[in-house]
This record gives sequence, C-alpha cells and structure tokens, in this order.
Amino acid sequence: MYSRTNMLWTQRRNFCRMLDMRQLSSMLDIKPEVHDAIINKRAVVALESTIITHGMPFPHNLKTAMEVEDIVREQGAIPATIAILKGQIKIGLSQNELEELADPKTSVIKTSRRDMAYVLSRKMNGGTTVAGTLICADLCGIKLFATGGIGGVHRDGENTLDISADLMEMGKSSVTVVSSGIKSILDIPRTMEYLETQGVCVTTFQCPDKEFPAFYSRTSGVKAQYNFNDATDAALCINKSIQLGLNSSILIGVPVPNEFAMDGIIINNAIEKALREADENGIKGKEVTPYLLAAIAKITSGKSLETNIALIKENARVAAQIAVELEKLQYNGEDRQDEMKITRNKAKIASSSTPLVVGGSILDIHYHVNEENLKLNGATYKAKTTFSPGGVARNIAEGLYKLNGSVSLISAFGDDQNGEVLRKTLPSEATESSQISSTFATASCAVILDKVRDCKIYVGDMDIHSEITPELIYANVDLIKHAPLICIDANLSHETIDAILLLACRYDKPVFYEPTDMLIAGKPFELSPQQYRQIKFMTPNIYELRKIVDTLKPSSDASTPFWAHDNDLKINKFSDEIAELCDKLHDDIDNIIVTAGSHGIFIKRFGTSNDKFFTNNLQYIQRGTNGDSKLRHYPATIENNVKSSSGAGDAFSAGFITAMLNQKSEAICVSVGFEAALASLRSVNTVPKEFFNKSHSCWNNGAKFNVF
Repeated sequence: MYSRTNMLWTQRRNFCRMLDMRQLSSMLDIKPEVHDAIINKRAVVALESTIITHGMPFPHNLKTAMEVEDIVREQGAIPATIAILKGQIKIGLSQNELEELADPKTSVIKTSRRDMAYVLSRKMNGGTTVAGTLICADLCGIKLFATGGIGGVHRDGENTLDISADLMEMGKSSVTVVSSGIKSILDIPRTMEYLETQGVCVTTFQCPDKEFPAFYSRTSGVKAQYNFNDATDAALCINKSIQLGLNSSILIGVPVPNEFAMDGIIINNAIEKALREADENGIKGKEVTPYLLAAIAKITSGKSLETNIALIKENARVAAQIAVELEKLQYNGEDRQDEMKITRNKAKIASSSTPLVVGGSILDIHYHVNEENLKLNGATYKAKTTFSPGGVARNIAEGLYKLNGSVSLISAFGDDQNGEVLRKTLPSEATESSQISSTFATASCAVILDKVRDCKIYVGDMDIHSEITPELIYANVDLIKHAPLICIDANLSHETIDAILLLACRYDKPVFYEPTDMLIAGKPFELSPQQYRQIKFMTPNIYELRKIVDTLKPSSDASTPFWAHDNDLKINKFSDEIAELCDKLHDDIDNIIVTAGSHGIFIKRFGTSNDKFFTNNLQYIQRGTNGDSKLRHYPATIENNVKSSSGAGDAFSAGFITAMLNQKSEAICVSVGFEAALASLRSVNTVPKEFFNKSHSCWNNGAKFNVF
C-alpha cells in the first residue's frame, strides 16, 4: 500500500513539475551537453557562481572556475556552472560566459532565493549562492552540487537571527551538497543543530572519526552523525534518498587536503580580526561573507585563498566521482554500456607526436560511369561499382597512420558489418575512443564519378554523425590535452565543434579544419571569435572559402567563381579573387590553404615558404605580424593515370600535416602533400594501401610556387 501511494505521489509531483517547466522554459537556458546528460541520467555536477563573482579576486576566479570544470570532466561527469546572465538562468556556461562573469567590470548581483525574481525581472546578472544554485539545480534534476563551504548561523546569530538561506534550501532540496563543511567564519555548532532541524543528513567523507571539517581547517570540533567510506557508499545513500522522495539534501563534508589545511588557531585569530573590521565598517547582510573572505585572505597574506582554491577542487573531484557512481546505480551498471559503448575517462594518453582527428567515417560506394556527357537528368548510365572506406576524418586518419606512424580518431561507427570494415582500416588503439552505435547504421555515401574520374555528386546517409557528441569529446579530453594538433571536419554538429574548440582554446591546441562541403563549411564561424580563431589551418576549395567568408562577412559577394565553367584557368584573375577573399579573413585564420583540384593550391599566411609551422617539441609557432603575406600558388603535378580522385584532397591534408609535425617548411609540406595526393589518384582506394617513406625526394625538395 505504501509503495503504491508513494508512486502516485511521485507521479503527481512530476506532473506538476512538468507544468512548472513549461512556464520556466523562457527563463532557463540549459547548455546542450548538460541537457543531454540530464535527460539521459548521466553524471552531472552543479557548480555555483558566487565563487567566481564574489568569492575570489580576478584572475584567480576565472582560472579556478575553468580548472574545477576540468576536474569534473576528468572524473567522467559533466560540469554545470550555474549563473544568471541578462535575466536568464544559465545551466552550464560557455568559455565566454565564464570570462564575462569573472571580469571585475561586469555588474553582478549576489543571488539567493530572495533576489532571484528581482534579478530575472530586471534582466540583470546574478552570481548564484549555494541557495540559489540549489534551486536551479533542483529545477533541472541535477543531483550533485560541489561548492567550497556552505553558509550557516552567523556568530551572535542567537541575537541577530542572521541565518544563511543555504540551510533552509537544503531542508527542501533533493540535491546532495559536497563541501568542505561550514565556513569557519560562522557558528558551526549552531549551524549543525539547525541542519538537523531541517532534516538534512550531515556526513563526512573518508573520515572514520566523523570529525566535520571547518572549511580552512580539517576539523571543527563537531562530529557528524555518519561517514561515507568512498564514492560508492555515498551514491548508495543518495540513491535511496531519491527513491524515497525525501526532498532534503545530504551534506557531505570533505576535509581540505592536508598540505593546504590551515592551523585552527591562526585562522580563528584572522576571523576574529576580520569580524571586528566588518563591524567597524558597517558591513551587513549578504555582503558580510565576501567581505570576510577577502579580509581573511589579506590578513593571512594569501594563504587562505590558496586553501580556498584547493578545497573547491577537491570537492569537485569527490562530487564528480559520486555522480558517476550514482549514474551506475541508476542504470544498474549494465544498461549504460548498451547505450554507449565507451568507458568514461578511459581515453588513452597519446604520445605528444600523435595528432587527433575528429569527424565522420563513411563507406564510399563509387559508381564509375563509362559514358561521356554525363548529365543528371534522370537517364540511366552504365557504371562499374566499387566499395571503399571513406569519410574525410577517417581518410585523413588512415593517411596520417600510414605516413606519420600514429593517430587517434574520434568518430562513430554502426554496430554492423560496414562499421567493422571501416574500423579494421586502422589499428584498434587508434579507434578505441570512437563511438559504436546500436541506434544508427554506419554512414554510407554514393559517389558518382564521370569518365575522367571527377566526382559529380555525393548522396549520403550521415545520421550516425549525431553520435559524435560533446560528451564523447569531453570523455576523451586527455587526447586533446596531449595532441600537438586537432583535425576536424564539418560533419560534426555545432555543439560538438563548440566543445572541441572550447577545449582547444583551454589547452592552446591548434586546429586543422577540413570544411568538407560548401553547404556546411561555415559551421565553426558561427561560434565566438575566440573559438574559431583557434582554427590555425583550413583547406577550403573556392566554394567553401566563399561560404566561410559569407558566414563571417555577410555582405561579401558570393557569386559563382568564373573558373567553375572554364577549364583554361586564368590564373591571374583567379589569384586576385582568392587573395581578396583571404584578406577578409586576415585577422581570423593564420594559414589558409585553398585547394584548386588539378590546378594545385594557394596559400595565404604571414611568413615565407621556408618558415616552419611547429617547433622541435611540437609547439605551434604563432604567426607574426611582419614579413611576407603575399598569396603563393603551388601548381600541381598532372597525373595521367587517375583511377579515383575522391580521396586526393584528404591525402594531401594527411601528407601536409605529417610534414608539419616533422618540422618541415611550408614548401616541403606542400611537396609531401602533393605526393600523397598523387598516390591517392593512382589508387582505386580512397586512401592507397601504401604511400612512400621518408627517403622519397619530396621530403627534401620543396614544391615550386608563384607569388601574386
């Protein structure tokens, strides 16, 4: 009888929440990766924003916020920093939004329950307190929240009745709070009594003596009722609380790491002094805590700030571990593997010379039409059919493996025969971070080639590319951290490109962009300048270049290039057009490599043809502002024995990247790229079975060019 009643009550509550969410939808902006994780009951950790806006000085606040998010990801969970920006509740922040909040020039209100409606109605910015963050996290169904320390009963609170709203919210929220206890500027014994009255389960983490931490110090002199031995122990308790529908928080006290803990006497003396100063300066209400934290940091010569940063990071680590264990319980340990066949945080750490490629893997079906005057008019043409592994990213990855010796590929394959065929083109360690989908078939593409083997049209089934999600990227963050270069194609979703470029910015990794198709070439350039400027190389053809320019500079002329109808290339006119388009991207992309089929390539960049792209320790050489920035045209060698042209561009990219990572000059990179493209043209396979070794003359003789 009880279980039936409880089930009906839960259904009624969920229905009411659904009605509330309809009204809230205009006020909530949930970041796509967070939304996806919540919907699929994956591990998410909420993070407050007053630490950024009021808890630390700049730039420590921004640096800590970014590092805390990284720690959550490294444990296998998704971070969701919560704040209010321009009157909208943000569940998960972008890099730009974090920077905006951290900027001392940004006007931000410290926002708890009492402030929230006012801040939203005035379209203001708000840094959410523990109470404010709990409200927002609970609305969205996030179950774990990591913070520094919670508020509580203030000293002399029995007379002033100054009690933090954090305590009341914890009494009615189903979100578990992981903190380093109660801020030591408060009355800890009275706070513990108040939490008990609110029905909050107070525990310690890996503290057999149950000694509750006091923020800066590992001990407070007050005992908790219970202790969790590890993350699994904590997750079991949280899961039971959720099943019971208790709707009150569990508070988990995590002591600050030993090496950062402060002496209790020293910190108490600093607190007493700061309290006197606050009283003398008339500091009241919600301004007291940030004032005291800043004053204590000054009194302790920055030691307290160092401790504050360390304990926040530790709490984020523990909260993420618990969130991952809770996810396992909710999926009974096995269902998750059926849904997503990747192990969280299992990404291998690649060697520093191993590039990372992210994008599509496709089985190409080639129809070689043997008749002349091929027209797409519904007629039937005789053709020979061949099958070949394809996909821009996969092609480049296979080329890099054969030329460079190592590569990592993040892609998506169907759990089918075609997927198995594609995976076998690379060693297992190169594809172990890819997604195996039981939902979608392996991508396939029909390629129609005319009599001279030029591609006329592609028709493809690409739905599986949606499986290359931001979560998949974040689960393999170590590959990005250690790769000298990240290569992406435009088959990725906006959200996934956003995630890759965000991490590339964070770890200062150059990105090599293959636009893939004129219809989708502009995707990355719809993001913020900080993100798309992390693309240091791109290889568009003229159509894709026009699309990119039109995305960034919508007023540009996007007429059809004359040479598309003229096989006798008027090189001077064509180079003027390329130069004009590249000039419009002058401030955005360091190295623009425009591919022109049999006419070769054009390169626009600062520097000379003898300049290298990478140092001996594989650090990208940032472009200068001086030197030669003229357009260089490298004519291609004509190949008369063309068997297929569909993979030549990808082979060129693989050769060019390999030479770059071997610290070769621009001219030699082009030479190696051309030779790789020729090998592809001579092969019936998109990527030839064999290329050439480093004894080939292309590794020593730079390609010839003309300057315009």
